Amino acid sequence: MFKRFKKEKINHHKVIKQLYILSFMAMFLVGGCSPTSHHVEEILYIQAMGHDMENGEYRITGLSTIFTSAEDMLPENKPINVSGESLETVYDSLQAESPRYIDTGRARVHLFHEDFASQEGVFQALDTVQRNPMINQDMEVAITREPARDMLEGDYDFPEPIFRYLHDVIEQNQEEQMPQTSLHDFMYNYYAEGADPYLPLLEQKEGHVGVTGLALFQDDMLVDEINTDNAQMFRALIESTEEGTVHMKLNDDKGVTFHRLSSSSTWTINQESDGTHVQVDVEIEGPIRQSYGIDGYGQVNIKQLEQVATEEFERRMSELIQYFQDRNIDPIGIGERVGQNVRGLDIQQWEEEVYPDVDVNVNVDFTIDDTGAVE
Repeated sequence: MFKRFKKEKINHHKVIKQLYILSFMAMFLVGGCSPTSHHVEEILYIQAMGHDMENGEYRITGLSTIFTSAEDMLPENKPINVSGESLETVYDSLQAESPRYIDTGRARVHLFHEDFASQEGVFQALDTVQRNPMINQDMEVAITREPARDMLEGDYDFPEPIFRYLHDVIEQNQEEQMPQTSLHDFMYNYYAEGADPYLPLLEQKEGHVGVTGLALFQDDMLVDEINTDNAQMFRALIESTEEGTVHMKLNDDKGVTFHRLSSSSTWTINQESDGTHVQVDVEIEGPIRQSYGIDGYGQVNIKQLEQVATEEFERRMSELIQYFQDRNIDPIGIGERVGQNVRGLDIQQWEEEVYPDVDVNVNVDFTIDDTGAVE
């Protein structure tokens, strides 16, 4: 039985008076405490930022794009270069170099030179970025082989603004061959117990920029890298995919390329009396794009190809996992998976004593679903 409470009568005029006073106070507070507003034409939007170390100092390159009204004129990329002893002073210097108010929250690309990432780490800079409430939700982060400044000031054979070109290069490779590597993904793996972060590795080539691999971190320090072939194996181990191209050399005279590969993985963790047992089951499916040295695609040949490819996938993935274990880095997040399945796990002890030697059993189920135009 619930008691029914009687509502107290309140004077209508008293309520109106109180609301009026509160409204007035709110207007006063908002008007007096709100930050200075800026018109759009008074703001210089930084759309890409590069982070380098030069002569022991931080150097930041902010890239803005100036659009002209003339139809036959391409957008002009305007770089601002500043340096200082700390990131805080560098950001202040960036504003001092501009005739307009600088907004860095809408940057769509942040680049870190590999020397910066391996010597200083990237957390401080990215933590500053993620705390900005105006952060661009589709922002990409990458490591550069050359100084980030050189990449942002490069001359490329594409008409669009450099920030958009670099953003599209990273995004397209995530669709085709690289794992998802957004700022959110990086920070999640940084904070997670039993996982290490990773970022795409960019390299300047003649007239363009290419993704050449995956940069691997321990905490926020760059410690290693893998090429794009291994990055595709890594991707299949950690996320479901709908696109992907893999070339396999079967022997000196035979080879095959699989295209539009879809994949999914399932991890199983068992803690038994003799230790931790880890297994990953990977399902891969896709058509043959092209081949050489193979005569016909009859049912027997297809079954043989599936068997050979399955063994090759398992070999590559197992070797990649062992590579990570030998270097005591865990971008796959095996430690995090174990921690989710084993109650009371001491993750630090597990990483130091168990992870380097734990057996990871890789099982691949590969199906050729179409021979395409080569049949």
